[in-house]
Amino acid sequence: MLNWNDLRYFLAVARTGSTLAASKQLKVSQSTISRRVTALEDVTGVKLFIRKPSGYSLTPRGKSMLPAAQSVEAAILSFSDSIAAEARRLAGTVRLTTVESAANAWIIPALGLLRARYPDLRVELMTSDKNLDLSRGEADVAIRFGQKPTEETLIVRHLLDMQESFYANQELVAKLGMPENLAEVSRYPLVMSVDREGSVNRWVSEHLPDAEIAHRSNTLSSIIASLRSGIGASVLPCMMGDDTRGLVRLVPPIAELTTPGWMVTTDDARRQPHIRAVIDFVVEQLQLWLARHPPHLSVVRAA
Repeated sequence: MLNWNDLRYFLAVARTGSTLAASKQLKVSQSTISRRVTALEDVTGVKLFIRKPSGYSLTPRGKSMLPAAQSVEAAILSFSDSIAAEARRLAGTVRLTTVESAANAWIIPALGLLRARYPDLRVELMTSDKNLDLSRGEADVAIRFGQKPTEETLIVRHLLDMQESFYANQELVAKLGMPENLAEVSRYPLVMSVDREGSVNRWVSEHLPDAEIAHRSNTLSSIIASLRSGIGASVLPCMMGDDTRGLVRLVPPIAELTTPGWMVTTDDARRQPHIRAVIDFVVEQLQLWLARHPPHLSVVRAA
């Protein structure tokens, strides 16, 4: 079967007169140029070049194929220009809301890549543990964790299952030792959220009732700062804890604290090209992130 990419090598050799010059032009090895030109000759059954120590020259049949190859090249370049123009055409502001852990782990790092692809798109990122009302236009897209949203006006797709575990800084682990099981985590002073009704607080109260609560905070970033300073251990999403320098995961992910994540939007929002582009990009970057972190998260169905 004809490999259309081989036409690039054919045209480069035809224009430069040598595989060496063509390799420099296309930034590939000379052997690759020679091999692909030979492959093109084999597939078409046509000898395209006369090979001499001084260089390559087109055979009569090679010359007859040149205009067709140039037409294919022009069509491909036109198609690429159309795609680039469409990317440039996408413009507007997209309001995306999610929790702090997801924002810091893979959304914020991806925003530079998004801007490079769609320079006229703007993303307003709102981090909050509260669910903004998408149906009332408080945000265009949300990445939520927990129970599946059930509002009839929302379009909901399952993204991932987020795992959580206990973390502490290296110095505290060296002092207190690695716990052999969850029960031994109770020898660590704990840093907890001020939300005593939250799922992590309830889990700790049930499974580690004798643990000392050394400190409480109301934001994930301040909990992480507390861990890094050595105050104690705490539960973090693995997507953040495993990537935070100086922290050590104490035990395997806690099954009861695994939380499903959802991509949420409205039908009207997802039909707008600039919002659809951000949704697709976020999913793409999440898939790449998960591919680099397979032990910590598992994809069930990407949006």
